[in-house]
Amino acid sequence: MAKNLHAYLASQGSHLTVWNRSLRKTDALKDQGAHIATSIQELVSTSNVIFTSLSTDAAVADVYDQLVQLASRVQEQIIFIETSTIHPSVAAKNQELLSSYPQQHAYLQCPVFGRPDRALADQLVFVTSGPAAALSRIHPLIASMSKSTIDLHTADVTKASSFKLLGNFFVAGSIELLAEGLALGEKLSLPQSSVLDLINGLFGSPVWIGYSQKIVEGKKSKEGGYPVELGLKDVGHMRRLAEEHGASLPTADVAYGHLERMKSQGKGDQDWTTLIEVIREGPSSSSLSFSTQDQ
Repeated sequence: MAKNLHAYLASQGSHLTVWNRSLRKTDALKDQGAHIATSIQELVSTSNVIFTSLSTDAAVADVYDQLVQLASRVQEQIIFIETSTIHPSVAAKNQELLSSYPQQHAYLQCPVFGRPDRALADQLVFVTSGPAAALSRIHPLIASMSKSTIDLHTADVTKASSFKLLGNFFVAGSIELLAEGLALGEKLSLPQSSVLDLINGLFGSPVWIGYSQKIVEGKKSKEGGYPVELGLKDVGHMRRLAEEHGASLPTADVAYGHLERMKSQGKGDQDWTTLIEVIREGPSSSSLSFSTQDQ
């Protein structure tokens, strides 16, 4: 995302400043000409638009605690664009914290859909919510990283977070369904290549084709994918959100149980498509009953 944003800004005679909690992760961007901030203080003091992309709610909360304090010291308005997958309550808190300053800082919740290879190819899908004027100003920046934008047309930043969790439910449910079916195919001694032909021919969506192929290949590395531990975080948020709104997500309950078993086996850093491993083992005594209190 930062690579494509940097390229766009450079073409407009502007520049990108990058800060990461792990400084070594900025080396590639430094080589491409982006300015690397040595501290979050430097980032805030030199930026009028700040994108954040972090792995967990705790990381987002920690970084925004710092950003909010630093934002009180600057003279001009800053637009904050949060792109992570977080519970809606975290987005609401961030917006509330930033809304009290006379600079009228804007907070936008703009999570993204797409694996790392899609991000590199500027083919992400953004979901946006927040103040319309600020969204209009940063539209060209989002366009430089994406193939499309789903604008929810609301200033309520919790809606984009909720929408992202809904989308990730469809992804997690697809992985669960594909893993179960492929595991059954193995038990029936059916050729995996033929099962993939069926999936490609009858359910030819990029998500189903991509994830079924990944499951069959058995690639365990989280590189270029999504680890079990973060999958647990997302599915846990889905279940909590459903409970808060009186909805039922039995598919998410089953997927959560399988991901939890993976983590208990020390496989939390594997790609979440490898949950087929515990499906192959058969049901555990706790497979049919999960509570959101597990999160």
